[in-house]
Amino acid sequence: MKKAFLFVFIVMITVTNCMSEDFTVYNLRPSVVKTVPQCGDLEVDPDLKTVTVTFSKDMITDRMWSWCSQSEDSFPEIDQSKIRYLDDSRTCVLPVKLKPNKTYVIWINSQEYMNFKDLNQQSAFPYMLVFKTSLITEKIKILDAIDCAEKWLKLVDNKRYSKSWYEASAYMKSKVSSLEWEKAMSVVRKQIGNTISRTIISNQLHNTLPGAPYGKYCVIKYKVNYEYKKSAIETITPMIDVDGRWRVSGYFIK
Repeated sequence: MKKAFLFVFIVMITVTNCMSEDFTVYNLRPSVVKTVPQCGDLEVDPDLKTVTVTFSKDMITDRMWSWCSQSEDSFPEIDQSKIRYLDDSRTCVLPVKLKPNKTYVIWINSQEYMNFKDLNQQSAFPYMLVFKTSLITEKIKILDAIDCAEKWLKLVDNKRYSKSWYEASAYMKSKVSSLEWEKAMSVVRKQIGNTISRTIISNQLHNTLPGAPYGKYCVIKYKVNYEYKKSAIETITPMIDVDGRWRVSGYFIK
């Protein structure tokens, strides 16, 4: 009975001491707060040239890092001479050469190597970064999205509004009926006239867009000269549809 009481007494003292310790960002070990790519990403662009990690505290930046491997096969080809910290003293950059359709495992500190350290010589908690590269590069995806957009725009330019609705994404067709689309486009195109010229000014891939479901989108902007409206901006947004093909999900003229 005395032993049991003594054990409980010791546990209570230990818990009390832990609770009374003054924890601060300054005296706690640094943690990983961000990586690029994110852990668990399954669609990383194989053309990505760097992996980065950002810590919760300022770090020792003079060649103090431990980019570690789980296995030789799962670790990317790297350029050790170009590993560096950014000016924020929290973000370390690892130059890499990735392959398509491959899973990579990178330890940021490990049980054996702990050279990512803060200014108080405290090692960061080990972090395992796992990601997979896509089979197709982002450049190819963008080119496919642009091809989809321009074929669809030809339908609109040729006043084939019914066909353009039919070729649109399931998401777009759920938002507007074929008759509504034909009526709206007929009114707009009468106001602005025929297309004289169209030039791409920007394109960018997105996984999310305001008010739209999660998915893969490409927002493409064109500078357009119409018959009755000069220097207009067209924004067309192809998305990967349910059948795996790029199809237009949105179209705006400003």
